[in-house]
Amino acid sequence: MADKDYKAVQNTERRTWDKDEYARKAAERLARGDAEEEATTYSGTVIQRVPLQARDFKVQLESRVGKTTVINTTTPMSEQGGYYCEVCKCTVRDSANFLDHINGKKHNRALGMNMRCERSTVTDVRKRLETHKPSKLTAEGEKAK
Repeated sequence: MADKDYKAVQNTERRTWDKDEYARKAAERLARGDAEEEATTYSGTVIQRVPLQARDFKVQLESRVGKTTVINTTTPMSEQGGYYCEVCKCTVRDSANFLDHINGKKHNRALGMNMRCERSTVTDVRKRLETHKPSKLTAEGEKAK
């Protein structure tokens, strides 16, 4: 076994970086102006987003059921077939995808919300139960009749 010639692997050492080459590439990129474009896309400020909140309006998915619209090349996006989102300026073709869109991350970020919910405290839960207690009692009273 000692007479077999094994080839050694040469890439077991730490990788070394040529700092001069990367400095040269950065200088070339600055000369072309690419770094300025990258700098304008991120301003460096952190945007504080509010936690996810419940909608204060009813989503009217039935508003276009049974209606016929004529669409041509001059029809604006908001009047074309499907559902139009004013916030994101996009058209979604059916109601299921529209619900997915308005509940999704991109739409909620455009509204200034993150996808985290506020934690409910014990007092919040008790208040919520107190608001539902009268409606439950009336529903039980109607069942007894």
